[in-house]
Amino acid sequence: MALTSYCKKCAREVPAGEICPVCGSRLGKTSAHAVWCVQLTPVKDWMSWNAVMRILLPAGLAALILILGLEWISGGPGAVEKLLGGGLLTTLAILLGTAMVVVLLIFVLQGTELADFTVDNRGIHEVRYLPHPTALRLMVRLKSPGMITQAAGSTVPVVRLGEKSIAWKDVARVQLWPEKCMALIYAPKWWMRTAVMCTPFTWEDTMELMRSKLGKKKKVLLPPSLVIPAAPPRRKEKPQAPLLPEVEEDIEQIRKEEIMEDDAGE
Repeated sequence: MALTSYCKKCAREVPAGEICPVCGSRLGKTSAHAVWCVQLTPVKDWMSWNAVMRILLPAGLAALILILGLEWISGGPGAVEKLLGGGLLTTLAILLGTAMVVVLLIFVLQGTELADFTVDNRGIHEVRYLPHPTALRLMVRLKSPGMITQAAGSTVPVVRLGEKSIAWKDVARVQLWPEKCMALIYAPKWWMRTAVMCTPFTWEDTMELMRSKLGKKKKVLLPPSLVIPAAPPRRKEKPQAPLLPEVEEDIEQIRKEEIMEDDAGE
């Protein structure tokens, strides 16, 4: 299980619960968190391609609109029609295809990397590492080759590439891919900030933490599995009006007669 707690007294990770099994001290309600690591290969990772396409496609569309707009201003509708028939779309498609080939080559050269995920009381945190770094693998990630010095003297050379976090208060939308054990976090609602890549062993714990932090927020767009149903409203009992003295006397008389009948029957 990925769900653990951090004991401040022991300064170590312990199984999640109310009491530390090592020192017996009480664990805080906010100490529980999920921590795990996954290995990523950018050339096989859909989210890496998604990040590239979210830049290339809007950029290509913007360039096409700009070119057509300028042509319309300078020559009118006829000039735009002539430009489209002259191979503009084919040229843009070739440029886009060339860019994709370059991206493919870059992803192949990048190799594999590690991603550490932590989901805790504050939010979602991701740290990326590059094992066995080389100057080339760092450069194709737009990192300085001098970062290799970070791995000097380590048994397993690893370089920290970067980290990113998102607080629960900033989350605007969550989309789940249960078949891939992946949660997409949006902030704002139209922009994906991070993809939480779980494993089959960490999926349930992570979803439970997300549900506890986001399930009651009405402003966050959530899948049904993360929504905590609102508690039904409590009905206020109407106070009973006091009985009139005459009615109380009649009730008391009826009770006395019932008791007398019970005694006579015995």
